[in-house]
Amino acid sequence: MQSEKFETWLNEFQQFRLPLWADFPDLELYMDQVISEVNRSLDPLLHVKITKTMINSYVKMGIIERPEKKRYNRNHLAELIVVSVIKFSFPLDVVKQGIQQSLEQDTAGIAYNHFVELFNAEIANVNAPDAVNAFNFTEAPLTIIQKMAVKSVIYKIIGTKLIDFKEETPIPPAE
Repeated sequence: MQSEKFETWLNEFQQFRLPLWADFPDLELYMDQVISEVNRSLDPLLHVKITKTMINSYVKMGIIERPEKKRYNRNHLAELIVVSVIKFSFPLDVVKQGIQQSLEQDTAGIAYNHFVELFNAEIANVNAPDAVNAFNFTEAPLTIIQKMAVKSVIYKIIGTKLIDFKEETPIPPAE
């Protein structure tokens, strides 16, 4: 029964997709709207709600940009989604460095879409025979880092879910 429940969950998990840059509203948002948008995008994946306090902390730490006149834009939504996903496996200072490195090479939209494409491809193929693969040293170092970060997050979520299923159906003691 446990393996059937896990297999059902994994099939549903593989259907999850992070939104692309173009999926974000093309207008400025206030804090409550940002929270709603980010939580709606991430709830099926993380089941952790982003809060006003978290956003304010990320701004103070310089992880995300300061809003202009208390209004947030696509850049903020992208940063919040990346931070929320990656902090699941990495400390915030590492997340900040990764975002900064990505933005040194590309615009926010291109960098975010690249991350989302890596993430969505990995989650869709998580159960494929070659899902955990070797390093491809022909790729740019930042791409390798992003792929490993994405894999780390996805497999941590899967491992945590396996433990949850195990706790739901404890194994009887050996006789």
